[in-house]
Amino acid sequence: MRKYFFNFLIILLSANLLNSQNLDSLYVSRIHDTILSKFLNQKRNIEIQLPRTYNVELEKKYPLIIVLDGDYMFNMVAGSVDYLSYWGDIPENLVVGLNQKDTRFKDTSVFDNLTHTPITSTASFYDFIVNELIPYISKNFRISAFKVIVGQERTANFANFFLLKQNPVFRGVISISPRMSNNMNSYLTQQLSKTNSKITYTLSTSKKDFESIYKNVSDLKNSLDSIENKNLKFEALIFEKENHYILPSLSIPSSIRATYSLYSDIDKIEYDSILSKLDTSPVDYLKNKYQLIMDFYDEDKKISINDFMAVEEYIEENEYFDLYDNLSKLAFEEYPETILPSYYKGRFFEETGNPQKAMHIYRSSYNMNEVEGLTKDYLLELAERIKEDFNY
Repeated sequence: MRKYFFNFLIILLSANLLNSQNLDSLYVSRIHDTILSKFLNQKRNIEIQLPRTYNVELEKKYPLIIVLDGDYMFNMVAGSVDYLSYWGDIPENLVVGLNQKDTRFKDTSVFDNLTHTPITSTASFYDFIVNELIPYISKNFRISAFKVIVGQERTANFANFFLLKQNPVFRGVISISPRMSNNMNSYLTQQLSKTNSKITYTLSTSKKDFESIYKNVSDLKNSLDSIENKNLKFEALIFEKENHYILPSLSIPSSIRATYSLYSDIDKIEYDSILSKLDTSPVDYLKNKYQLIMDFYDEDKKISINDFMAVEEYIEENEYFDLYDNLSKLAFEEYPETILPSYYKGRFFEETGNPQKAMHIYRSSYNMNEVEGLTKDYLLELAERIKEDFNY
């Protein structure tokens, strides 16, 4: 049977271009602010990057990314977030950087000699983030329940402590070349193996990193890879040639993409490796994909036209035309005022032996709104083809 739609990979590119065009006239804005901390007994400088749509989507709440070592890491994280969200690979995020140029060690590396957990100034810095910084951001900006913290070396190790709580305030941690404190590997393995919270943990190092860090991260990778917990989404990125200081420039964008790997539209890799090999309903796969996006990222993402077309591609390739009926129902839930539900309903009747009904459905959709890649004229063309083929 001839495929009536464009190849979905071409449409994926078009969908990404449309997303970028929607953001093209909007610009990121940055705010410099100061927080007076009672826990630290001093002022702390922060830098905030707002999402492009922040002053347009006035009801929307955005995931929060806290960047430790903000004095040199903030621009890399903020730039990567803006770029990746511009193309629709990740949701827009509100990014906050903490300047630690003169306080890095006392903020993140003062530990108890027995338990190797934060004490004195490091415990105070932990309390500052949980009890002052996040409440301040929550009060003054629209943020969602999903929060990510990013660090390198000492601050990366410090970020791990947030995951050791039963209900962690950060459910996403990006740990770049961490200089692990004693017991941290076992603490993390034990906690993440039993966590009931939806956690994304991204770990990175390089074969050219400091030898002790590379070995420790490799050991932790092996431990976490063995965990079977559907609440944990773990990925380790092992680079080849980057030294300790160059590593963040490559790891940051890759780690952000890994953190949000469930979010992006179905691409050729996902289609070939997962969707095309399903032995269950691809419509159910699509529903589950978007439920996981909500569960992990607190993002109520509308099912993209691209992902509808990926399922359509599957149905056409495998000639499972009965599935068009379920796909039409899902399209009606997501795009009720458009021609998309009618298109799939028409395809269902056309391919299952009722072309006359398909013709009427195609024609009746003329008063509905179009969607990208699918026009009213095209549906009328389908109806006209049926009329000519069957002499209706």
